[in-house]
Amino acid sequence: MKSTQFVVVEPGRIELQEADIDESLQPYETLVRSEYTIVSAGTEGAGFTGLVKEMPFGDSGQYPRTTGYGHLGEVLAVGAEVSSCKPGDRVLSFSRHASVVKVDTRRMALPTPKETPGTRMVFARMAGVSIGAVRSSSVQPGDTVLVVGMGLVGNFACQLFRLAGAEVMAVDLSDFRLERAKRCGIERTVNPNQENLKETVMAWTEGKGARIVVEAIGNSRTICEAALLTRSYGELILLGSPRARAQIDVTPMLLHIHMEAIRMIGALEWRWPTHESERDRSLLDNYRQIVRWIAEDRIVTEPLLSHLARPTDCQRIYEGLTQRREEFLSGVFDWKET
Repeated sequence: MKSTQFVVVEPGRIELQEADIDESLQPYETLVRSEYTIVSAGTEGAGFTGLVKEMPFGDSGQYPRTTGYGHLGEVLAVGAEVSSCKPGDRVLSFSRHASVVKVDTRRMALPTPKETPGTRMVFARMAGVSIGAVRSSSVQPGDTVLVVGMGLVGNFACQLFRLAGAEVMAVDLSDFRLERAKRCGIERTVNPNQENLKETVMAWTEGKGARIVVEAIGNSRTICEAALLTRSYGELILLGSPRARAQIDVTPMLLHIHMEAIRMIGALEWRWPTHESERDRSLLDNYRQIVRWIAEDRIVTEPLLSHLARPTDCQRIYEGLTQRREEFLSGVFDWKET
């Protein structure tokens, strides 16, 4: 079978290339025809720009490389041991950008409602990252939560903390992104280029600082600044993955954490068990919840769809997501006619 897929040929250049796909399946695999895929501007952007080469561990930064993050499609066939889905189901997975993919159900192939438009349901992949901040925290109704960074992950973190009963404030340097946040029901927003962030947060929290601060960018300098806005006995949640090297004085941050008994918590989604566990909630639990809330309109996605594109437009979308934050918030690809 022929398939088309995205390939990052070298930093800054991505192409749609044809590839052969073997239709034979391992017992745990499914063959899926793509409906929509969504780009992670952080993770995939690092591979597209070459930032991945700066990471102190992990990805080796080899090119050419395929890419992908969130995938929604129709099951065509299943392996002999697959029980989580069947032919004809629409499933959400972590698969790459391609017209046809083999999905490893040991990771995830989660059936989703067909009644919900795919342009909404595909956002479940990004919200599934964000729920890690809520799961990692000790949030209680009425807690003040400051979320720094209004990309998709930060926006969904705000929405999820609001569902948990928290009072939320969103921070970003982009008025465009803050306006989209307001359209998602996030009423308190602040642009540090226009207002003094510390003064605004302290006025909101009666001088205490936020009970929970979520850094959803993955910027080392921003993490240091966010820590200083966290109240005594509060929590600083690292939701974004720091990648770029930075030379900064971390002593003020560390002293504040030390003196005020603040907990700094990593919230990488892959630290949850993939499937059901007696000890803890799983990735699958997280995504089932997100899918349900999107289908029930409790999570808002429509204002976040800034760019719906054909796969042939991949270069423009990736350039926009990594270079033009005032115009590009999301990139969703429609594969139905490929």
